Amino acid sequence: MNAAPEIPAEIPAHRSELRLWLRLLTTANTIEAEIRRRLRDRFNTTLPRFDLMAQLERAPDGIQLGELSRRMMVSNGNVTGLVERLAQEELIDRQVSEADRRAVQVRLTPQGRAVFTEMARAHADWIAELVGALDQAEQEALSTQLSALKASVRPGGPPTQPKPKRQGGKMRRQNAIAAPLEGFTPQHFGFAIQDGIATVTLNRPEKKNPLTFESYAELRDTFRALRFEESVTAVVITGAGGNFSSGGDVFEIIEPLTTMGAADLHAFTTMTGDLVKEMRACPQPVVAAVEGVCAGAGAIIAMASDLRVAAAGAKVAFLFNRVGLAGCDMGACAILPRIIGQGRASELLYTGRFMSAEEGERWGFFNRLVPAGESLGAARETARALVQGPAYANGLTKRMLHMEWAMGVDAAIDAEAMAQALCMKTQDFRRAFEAFAGKMKPVFEGN
Repeated sequence: MNAAPEIPAEIPAHRSELRLWLRLLTTANTIEAEIRRRLRDRFNTTLPRFDLMAQLERAPDGIQLGELSRRMMVSNGNVTGLVERLAQEELIDRQVSEADRRAVQVRLTPQGRAVFTEMARAHADWIAELVGALDQAEQEALSTQLSALKASVRPGGPPTQPKPKRQGGKMRRQNAIAAPLEGFTPQHFGFAIQDGIATVTLNRPEKKNPLTFESYAELRDTFRALRFEESVTAVVITGAGGNFSSGGDVFEIIEPLTTMGAADLHAFTTMTGDLVKEMRACPQPVVAAVEGVCAGAGAIIAMASDLRVAAAGAKVAFLFNRVGLAGCDMGACAILPRIIGQGRASELLYTGRFMSAEEGERWGFFNRLVPAGESLGAARETARALVQGPAYANGLTKRMLHMEWAMGVDAAIDAEAMAQALCMKTQDFRRAFEAFAGKMKPVFEGN
């Protein structure tokens, strides 16, 4: 019999290095999240805005927009949107070349430089405070380990050649967001969990809550994380400031899309479709609270929800053909006809016209119509009723509603037989029997 192989002595050291590396990453992420929060609370600004102003502060003569995008490692569209807002606040100047409209030179105004100087002082103090929270041994261990790891990435090898630049802008890929989501603070929309209900708030009210590359990705990852979030039984999605969403931002999405190559365009349309897939795949029913304008991708998000509550005066439009695109976007041609019928869906997708709240309720797009300003309250009321129901069973109902679109009747009946048998093994089924036998209302616990 052969002797058992000897375990290499390097493994414990390797694990020790890995623990330190993970701790370094955790520390960096924690510091970044805290910096984001402090910038928002004290200066009502975001980390990307601060980063952009920092780049301009280092270049008093200004930077070309394309070079600024490269330095910040984000798409031209995102930089364009930030520049647009900072220019409106008179924090930066823009100079556009008459020969080439895309050749835009940007620089800080005196007011912008003063604002950034104040933010930079606070930022330096915050970094010193947060890093100083580590004890000396931790700081030295992490610093030593980071230096060693950086030196060992390509030992003795030639530097990696940069990949050839693709045509058009690029989208930053979002890291997946992990459950649990309690205390999670997204960068691009509001998020809160209370009494088993997660509320997602699209919150750029000054522009009717448009979507950007980043908000699409963060929404997609949030709904994916909800698959594994046990504390959430229902989701409400709404918009701030009296509107749901005006769809993709003209300057932050539509303009850069006109310059992208085929690979980047397909990556974008795949990402937007993935948002709908994740909304359909999360087990929690999603209730949309629709006020005011609900257009383009905003209409898709409402459509992808399980239930929709509209306020009087709300209007919905699938605007894709008005910008020269097909109505077959993010599942619209598959989902919308199943909600309102083929003929009505065809009308909305061919014409891009607005559907009123009253028309939407009559056609079955909206489950409920309430007075203006009351859609969020009504949606939460619906969500509370769902939270009180059997969560596991509701999740199966949602899954079967989605899966049976592609099934024949016999296959659907067989699938439902299996799903219902699973529900009959749950404690909630037993609780319901005991409650009914005792002439009481059942209290479901989701298992």
